[in-house]
Amino acid sequence: MKPLKRIFESRAAVFAGLLIAALGTGCVTPGGSNTELFNGKDLTGWEVTDFAGGGAIEVKDGEIHIAMGELISGINLAHENIPRTNYELSAEAMKLDGNDFFCGLTFPVGDTYASFIPGGWGGTVVGISSIDGMDASENETATFKEFKTHQWYRFRVRVTPGKIQCWMDDEMVVDLLLEDRSIAPRPGPIELSVPIGITSFQTVTRIRNIRLQPIKP
Repeated sequence: MKPLKRIFESRAAVFAGLLIAALGTGCVTPGGSNTELFNGKDLTGWEVTDFAGGGAIEVKDGEIHIAMGELISGINLAHENIPRTNYELSAEAMKLDGNDFFCGLTFPVGDTYASFIPGGWGGTVVGISSIDGMDASENETATFKEFKTHQWYRFRVRVTPGKIQCWMDDEMVVDLLLEDRSIAPRPGPIELSVPIGITSFQTVTRIRNIRLQPIKP
């Protein structure tokens, strides 16, 4: 884990420059201490992820509407001018139909990536994929939550050199120490979601208020 920690620290040192570069692309706009990754009007800065059989995606009423696909549907950030550590990523999501995850968040962890999965494996598993080769249903981050349809939830991921922490509304649901752990995306289609991606699995979903916020080392 020590090499990963050194990568984190070096990435943190250039975070400010990366954020300025991102702002310069027009892909994001500043909003107070946050960076708005979704402008509420269109998918500027994003692209529809090329998942086989993915559901239709459109922007309407300030939200991203994701239709039910055959398997995974979603979007991914179209640039990599983002921090790799010392940041928080958040989004609000609502499930209208379906029985699986509706706001999978894929995000950078140093030079690798992970995914926070709310409501996977039949609709109740919450956790991180993958840790030491085990997905969210198999590792120690797995918890079980009930998700109602037509209700907004706020999901937040915090990445620092030593931890991944995740919240569902105001409840912390993941508090993972990174030392001596192997972090990687789950092998398969979700790898298309880097560097930041939002996905749903056989669900009808609404997404809004996607934000990226730097935090002090």
